[in-house]
Amino acid sequence: MAQMDLKLEAKVIRRFIVDKKHERYLTFIQAEKNRHKFINELAHFSSQLKNFEEIKGNEMHVLEEKLKNLKKLTNCYVISENREIDARRMEVPLALAKVIGYGSGTLLVFGDANIVYYEGEGPSDRWISKHVE
Repeated sequence: MAQMDLKLEAKVIRRFIVDKKHERYLTFIQAEKNRHKFINELAHFSSQLKNFEEIKGNEMHVLEEKLKNLKKLTNCYVISENREIDARRMEVPLALAKVIGYGSGTLLVFGDANIVYYEGEGPSDRWISKHVE
C-alpha cells in the first residue's frame, strides 16, 4: 500500500464529513488494519458528506473551473475503494482518468483539502466540495 497521509485524511473527515461520523472514521484511519472499514463505506457515501454540492452535467468542466483557483496544482491525494489508487498522490489528469466514470467510491483531495471531489457507485453520484474557511 502507498504511504497514507493521515493528517490530510483527518482534515478531510473533519472538514467534509458529517460531524456525527468524525470519531468513527478518525478511529478507522488511525490503524491500517481498520482503514478498510472507512474505505468500504465510500461507494454509498454521499449521505455522509457536508459542504458539498451535487454536480449536474459535465464533471470535468466543473472540476476545471474549481481547480483553476488553486495555483500550481499538479497532483492530488486519492482515498478510494480501488486499491490500485488508494492512498496515493497522482497527477491530476491521471487521477481524473482513473476515477471519473468508474463507479468506485473515491475522494480526490486537491491542495491541502481545499477542494474535494467525490464519486460514488452510481452514474449521478458525483459531488464537489463548497469553499470552506
